[in-house]
Amino acid sequence: MPQPSEPVVARDPQSPVPAGIPRTEYFTTPEALLADLANRLASGKADRVSELTGDSPRTAFLLELLRTNKVSPDSTEIWSDVGVMSGVSRYQLAAASSTLKPGSVSIDIERTKSEGWKVKALRFDPLLVKDTALATPPDALDQARRFLDGVLSHDFKAARTLTDQVKVTHERLAGMCIVFEEGDYRIAPKRPVVVTAGTEDTAWAIVKIRSEKDNLDSEIGLEMERTAGGDWTIHTLDFNKMLEGHVKATNTGNVFYSPIVKSAKGGESIVLYFEFDKAELHPRALHQLDIIASLLKSDPARKMRITGHSDALGTDDYNVRLSAARAKNVRARLLELGVADTQIETTGVGSKAPLDPDRRADGSDNPEGRSRNRRTEIYLDF
Repeated sequence: MPQPSEPVVARDPQSPVPAGIPRTEYFTTPEALLADLANRLASGKADRVSELTGDSPRTAFLLELLRTNKVSPDSTEIWSDVGVMSGVSRYQLAAASSTLKPGSVSIDIERTKSEGWKVKALRFDPLLVKDTALATPPDALDQARRFLDGVLSHDFKAARTLTDQVKVTHERLAGMCIVFEEGDYRIAPKRPVVVTAGTEDTAWAIVKIRSEKDNLDSEIGLEMERTAGGDWTIHTLDFNKMLEGHVKATNTGNVFYSPIVKSAKGGESIVLYFEFDKAELHPRALHQLDIIASLLKSDPARKMRITGHSDALGTDDYNVRLSAARAKNVRARLLELGVADTQIETTGVGSKAPLDPDRRADGSDNPEGRSRNRRTEIYLDF
């Protein structure tokens, strides 16, 4: 078992530690505090842990959770960074078991001038606690992380329950899920989420993310509101910066790419693109449909409209047939993936609803515009 380490005191050796604070409890970094706490938890001695937490009931409950779940916190790596809210840093217990899930136990710490880094609160997911006095209702930072965990684990249903069902469309959430997965984005390991409270009932979160695949650092924004029942929900998703970076890194070859566009009917549509004069699904489109199918199957009552489009080369009759074939191929793939036939409508409109002009202002061909027009749009909210 590791032995407790002496925290480094960042002050002149001749300067006294503030009165009433034992040297072993004056921490100049979060890492020193968390490492010492891990060692104390590993000892299993409630009095030693309570010296840091200042909360005997929650300390006793935490030690019992660790014991019954056979979790031995004998490593300084048991804590993972959740983020920061109103100047308070939160870390979650990363150790997992059948009962203790990552995030079900967390700790808030804060820095003070007189006492260095200190424990502000131990926090327990209400699902863990029968005694409601020990439970900690989720706040805006908790909900932001739970939403992101749902996105990263491809649990669309879990992520959806944390968003406003009207203000955040299925298409927008699906588009973000697609970019997260295709870019293999991960949340930054340090200070990944920073939450700023606007009022008691509003908050904003900035999430730092990284894609090794695209070699990009980016961020997304979440605007949150507290409901009448006291829960925090996400009512705005801003992932434009991530989307723009991913599109720029991905747009190579002769098939355009952007998973979501403004719909002519209002709102947004999920978009799949095609090669010139082809109705066969591009490999990227096949991957996107895997994600879309999982979203649809999570809500069997949801229906969708698939509209096929073409560029303006060729006759109108030919382009309508080609666009209809594109929509039908998308439908066929979704059926193969287990989406119910009753959930899908298809239509082909040819070149009647371009996203970009097929010709430039001088009358010359616009291949980039035509590439964007060779598509199907999937519209879920109708």
